[in-house]
Order: sequence, then C-alpha cells, then structure tokens
Amino acid sequence: MSNLLELELITPEGVLLEEKVQNLIAKTEQGEIGILYNHAELRAKLDNTPVRFTLADGKQDIFAVLGGIIELSNNKITILTNFAEQGAHIDEAQAKNEVQKAETEFKLLSPNASKTDSNLIIAEVRLQRELLRLKTARLFKEL
Repeated sequence: MSNLLELELITPEGVLLEEKVQNLIAKTEQGEIGILYNHAELRAKLDNTPVRFTLADGKQDIFAVLGGIIELSNNKITILTNFAEQGAHIDEAQAKNEVQKAETEFKLLSPNASKTDSNLIIAEVRLQRELLRLKTARLFKEL
C-alpha cells in the first residue's frame, strides 16, 4: 500500500517510534483530529491523549501521550512529547493502583498549597499522567 503516512514519536530520550501508518487519531486543544494520507499540513498542541493509529499491516496500536506538539507535513507526522508509553506495555491493574496513589497525594497537598506550589504542580501532573495511562490501557484492550 503506497498511501501510507510516516509516523515519528519523539521524547526527550530519543525516537520512541518510527512506523508507516494508514491513519492516526489524537486529541488537540481544538478537538479530536483524524489524519489520513494527503491530509493538509498541520501543527497543533496535543492534549493529554491516547494516540491511536493503524499500522501498514492493518493492526491497530495506541500510545499514551502526555501533551506535546503534533506536526504533519508531506505525509509525515511528527509528535514531540515529554512522555509517551505504548498501551501494550501498560498493566491496567498497576495503572489503577498508581491513579489511586496519585489521587491521594494530590488530595493531601491541595487544601494547604497555593496553585504555584511546585509539589502540588508535580502531584497534579503525576495524576494526569496516571489517569492517561489507565485510559490508554483500557482502550488497548478494545483494539
């Protein structure tokens, strides 16, 4: 199949994924987007989102992506993010446990901390990441 997009997922550690894909679905600040071959050029800020795509062989995959930037030009999709994890590598029970820990930590800090308290900000980001991981693990089971 020649109507494929190139997908590159990059974190601070390096290139996490390079694949040929048929399509991609993600959520940006403006809403959910779907990308197919010959899509118009695009640059957008990603929400914390499961990024779903169909590989060249027709298999589906999903990654948890904690914000970042998505760019599309000449049928090449580049995602830059600080954190990404493949849905297949997320244990749902462990993710649920991590959500509970992060919620407890956030609730303990939030009544006494200002919105600019670095510990509160870190706890909130951790909670967002763990909720995203749990959502992605659940969506992976549905693929």
